[in-house]
Amino acid sequence: MVLTHWGLLGPESLPSSRRTRTLGLGAAVRAFNNLAVPGLGGIWYAKQPILALLGVRVGELARAKGGTAANIQVANAIEALACRLAFQQNGWSQDARLRGRQKLRERTDFRFRSARSPSFYVSQPMRTASVQTLPALGLVDATTTRFNGFRCTEAGQALLDAALRGSTPYKRSLVDHLALWVLGQDDRVNTDALAQGLSPLRALPAPARELLRDRLLRIGHGETSDDRDRRRDALDWVESRRSDPSSPASWETRPDAIRVDEHWLDLRAGARFFLAREAALTVLDAVEARVPEQRGRPLDASLLAEVAGHMETLRTAAQAFLDNGHPNAMARTFCQECVTPESGALLTSLIARDGRVLRLLGGLVCPGPAFVGVDEAGQDGAAETDEVDTPVEGEAWPDGVSQRIPNLFLLNLDLDDALGAWLDREDGEADQ
Repeated sequence: MVLTHWGLLGPESLPSSRRTRTLGLGAAVRAFNNLAVPGLGGIWYAKQPILALLGVRVGELARAKGGTAANIQVANAIEALACRLAFQQNGWSQDARLRGRQKLRERTDFRFRSARSPSFYVSQPMRTASVQTLPALGLVDATTTRFNGFRCTEAGQALLDAALRGSTPYKRSLVDHLALWVLGQDDRVNTDALAQGLSPLRALPAPARELLRDRLLRIGHGETSDDRDRRRDALDWVESRRSDPSSPASWETRPDAIRVDEHWLDLRAGARFFLAREAALTVLDAVEARVPEQRGRPLDASLLAEVAGHMETLRTAAQAFLDNGHPNAMARTFCQECVTPESGALLTSLIARDGRVLRLLGGLVCPGPAFVGVDEAGQDGAAETDEVDTPVEGEAWPDGVSQRIPNLFLLNLDLDDALGAWLDREDGEADQ
């Protein structure tokens, strides 16, 4: 994950002291993800947008009473508190829905003035997964794409009311109590009532799950009927895979749930682009593993021979995208660069697109500021996008499918209060 300051939004072009390999393709990644499931962002379970929306609403209320904290500070602090309360209740066991176990276990001061600090919690909070989701589903007014500019809508307030009903710490609504916490007027946050409302491990009440599903099936802010229809069809597809996981899923046959050919063609083209991008990252990882940490290595015939197999795989994947004929200009330009038969030119273009892990200086492939070398190359060099990686997968999907499809599979489970049992099943199978 890219190291993102809490006050900023997207990791596509931010400077980072950690590994970031966008390859200049962030806009194409976002475009294909949004063609797959418009407006979903990076969410994969229902509490993610709820906690982010809660941060917006509590921030509004606190500022109306004289506070100065921005939405991002409030939302990240609430998310940290939610994970801490959940960890306390599950005995500090790992869970895909929780983050920051090591950091939060060390925290003893949960006053808001401490929890608002960027170093208090993780560098990539789950809130970032909801930046697109909240406005797309009409849960916030957004005159800007910046989270700090979001304002809760009536639909968002209705969803919060349904999600938090029954959670009344100290005989207050959860929103009112958290606003007092943000204002420094009540620091009591280690309560069962708060855990009941905030814990990511607790399913939303049925009325809230119904409202969230309804928002997925509506036309959201700035959307078209095609956006809504694609989201509906994707929901139908993941539900059909849930009902019959043994049915084949391949790019050869469009499933009945995807009603429009263009949607299926976009899904398939996106998959071919994602596979080409992953093949390019594999080439760069292979080169990185062969570059001495303290000095460069010549970009010569010897190096090219050592990574020739990876480059041939990349050429094949890139040509598959080009053969698909999709008009996305950024993806086409990238894949055209990748099918060149001249291996030196291909590797030169990839290193130029990288720039942070590897650099080309005077004919030498040299370590960049995010270089890790032979022992760790390939461990965390995945491309950064506007998406937040899902730590678990759904059923088997066609190769390269947008991450939003398995994300939606999991969200659909959660909207039926079936995610917890599914995750327990997966953990049990993994332990066998």
